Amino acid sequence: MSYTVAEFITLRLKQLGCHHVFGVPGTSCSDFIDSLVADPDMHFINTVNELEAGYAADGYGRQGALGAVSVAYGVGTLSMANGIASALTERVPLAVINGGPTDKDLSLEAEYDVLFSHSTGFGKTDLHVFKELTLAAEEIRELDGAADRIDALLITALEQSGPVYIEIPQDLWKKPIGHFSANLSYSAKRHTAGKQQFVRALEDRLAHAQKPVVLLGAELVRFGLIDEAMQFVESQGLPFYTTLLSKSLVSESHPLFCGVYDSDLAPSTITQGVESSDCVIALGCLFGIDHRYMVISLKEKLIRVAFNKAMVGSHVLPKLSLGAAIEAINTLPTLNSQGNTVPSVAGLSYQQRREQWQSKFASDPYSGTLGHDGIFAAIGDFLNTTHAPYYISLDTCLASFPGADIPVTDTQCFLANPIWLSIGQGTPAAIGSYFATGKRPLIVTGDGGFQMVSQAFSSFVQNNIPAIIVIVDNGSYAIEQFLIDGSFFTEPGKAPLDYVMLNGWKYENMPHVYNGGIGLRVNTYEDLLGALQHAHARDDQPCVIAAQIPMKDLPAENRAFLGI
Repeated sequence: MSYTVAEFITLRLKQLGCHHVFGVPGTSCSDFIDSLVADPDMHFINTVNELEAGYAADGYGRQGALGAVSVAYGVGTLSMANGIASALTERVPLAVINGGPTDKDLSLEAEYDVLFSHSTGFGKTDLHVFKELTLAAEEIRELDGAADRIDALLITALEQSGPVYIEIPQDLWKKPIGHFSANLSYSAKRHTAGKQQFVRALEDRLAHAQKPVVLLGAELVRFGLIDEAMQFVESQGLPFYTTLLSKSLVSESHPLFCGVYDSDLAPSTITQGVESSDCVIALGCLFGIDHRYMVISLKEKLIRVAFNKAMVGSHVLPKLSLGAAIEAINTLPTLNSQGNTVPSVAGLSYQQRREQWQSKFASDPYSGTLGHDGIFAAIGDFLNTTHAPYYISLDTCLASFPGADIPVTDTQCFLANPIWLSIGQGTPAAIGSYFATGKRPLIVTGDGGFQMVSQAFSSFVQNNIPAIIVIVDNGSYAIEQFLIDGSFFTEPGKAPLDYVMLNGWKYENMPHVYNGGIGLRVNTYEDLLGALQHAHARDDQPCVIAAQIPMKDLPAENRAFLGI
């Protein structure tokens, strides 16, 4: 059977476990979309805008399959660039499938200086831009060898865990691809050059450490290495933490689980457990600005390997893959018998976790006027009573800090954007996670982030995704106010910065605009808990809950930072 270029890419996506492609239709990619629609095993998810499509593909790719997105050339691809940057930074396998200009388009533009549709007139803009935002980017202008080049790009996305860019001239989609292998088979490369140095460093430090701990990161999820990593943790009897990016990679009911190190604002028991350790072994972790203090202060006490790079302190070892490193350290005998007793949070509710952090936090009442901590107390109680397999998506906002303490006993059901830190990512990314996992989304987002992507509510309605979206409604970009001028929260009567203020929306009326769903507004813990239970019972449609809180309210972590 012969395949066109469009049909070949459709086949390869299927073979790689990708059955949903997100996008906005355009003439440059319409033949590819037609191929997807014609295949009963594939689904094209038509999003409201291109940024939403990019975020959704990113959310899909975080679940172990390859994400994919296709939008119009130029005006579409450039609009979704931020979503692809998110995938690059947080190492999500994703394919951007783009339709590009034909040879005729390029020659006529060069000869007559008349721009083809969506051309900037300054060369191959899409290709140049996405070379900076992906692991590899190519345009396929010749059919000879096209199948092999496309295969190589898709393998790169999986082997190196990140986005790639494939551009097909619009007039080549329906052309025959020619000969190709029936199946896309490959074996992931494992680099071992730094293995002996890494093992010796770990062996030496672990054997002499008094308080060793392990940090487990997102690469374990990307490459299916969770069981192997836990074999090391359990055989050595080591307390372990996750980062916010890797929260729920293991059930938080595990007796050795000690919490989420989301930043240096994390509860004191967590920061002390990690930062006072004399041997921190980080496996598959990506570190961003919120980990800077921890990484610098630990110095030579930190031993890490992630995405083919191993380090002891600031010293970079020869190239080493995470899989090869874990395989090697799993052959070691038990090296530490100190019995490090870091307090576990296994089995604790949200409130109990917060109570355990009292060395840093003041007591938080959850009745009366709703605040950040009350929102998560209600969510924690709701999850504890429903026992439903929700997929939690936490947007970048002040709620990121207490959100790290939501107890999650299910595995691989949490999404955040803590390295790239793009406000607004969490809501549309949950669309992708839903199609990848089938789990009902529970989204917590700031009002500023939601206003950036609010049209995504239409996609929840159109696709009957029964998401529950809790909007922290304080009328401002509160996280920016906190970062720029925290004195607003400490000085009574002080006005907020003009440029962080938002137009107040009646989020509860959104279902009237988008022709479906449920809209609610709450301002107490009891009302929020009731609203969550009401939404849970209506599993046939999405629900948006505006959780109204005072503008000066802060999570306990941020209050402690400001000394209030």
